[in-house]
Formats: sequence, structure tokens, C-alpha cells
Amino acid sequence: MATNAFLLIASFLLVLLVIAKPLGLFIARLIEGDMPSFVTKIEAVLWRFSGLKQPGREMTEMNWSRYALAILLFNLLGFVLLFALLLFQGSLPLNPQKFSGMSWDLAFNTAISFTTNTNWQSYSGENSLSYLS
Repeated sequence: MATNAFLLIASFLLVLLVIAKPLGLFIARLIEGDMPSFVTKIEAVLWRFSGLKQPGREMTEMNWSRYALAILLFNLLGFVLLFALLLFQGSLPLNPQKFSGMSWDLAFNTAISFTTNTNWQSYSGENSLSYLS
């Protein structure tokens, strides 16, 4: 077992040493603004998808309010999806232990705690949550 562990660590370090220099140079080019063509194509698609027409334009007060609204809506959507996932985990896939869904108040508390990043938990994850949850 010790030989396998040593070989795994050695191969990991070898891969790190091989990719460190090229990856560092690539990241330095990105920071300097010299982007390869495939990155600019991906970036253009992302800008178009986000609805922004001029990526270099500074944010105005109106853009800040749109940004804040987008964050709030994204967090609300995440809360609703997590709440539903915890409530209905008994009928969802990736539940080999056949755990039933959480009660609504525990699911609400858990979803709020993860949404607000407080991560206060009043359950044992291994004994009450499925792999998907």
C-alpha cells in the first residue's frame, strides 16, 4: 500500500511540475489582456448571453441595481430549488437508502442556512440526506 501511495503522490507532483509553467504563462497572458482567439469567442458568447453589449463599459447606478436584482433573484432561485430538493428527496433519484423527504420546517431552515452561507445544520447529513441532496 505504501508503494501505491508513493507512486500516486509522485505522479501527482510530476503532473503539477509539467503543467505549472504553461498554465502560468497562459494565465499571465490573460491578465495582461492578450487573449487567445478561443477565449475571446467564448467570452463573446458569455457577453451576449448576459445581455451586455459593451464589455469594457463601466457600471452606472442603473447597472448596479440590475446587478443587485440579479444576485437576489439568483439566491431566491437557489433557495427554492434546494428547498424543493430537500422536501422531495424521497421521490428523487440517487437515494439508495430510501430516505424520506425532510419536514417542511427543517427543509426551510436548511435551505435558508445554505443560501445565507451560515450553514447551520440540525440534522446528520449521512443519516438523513440522499446523494443528490
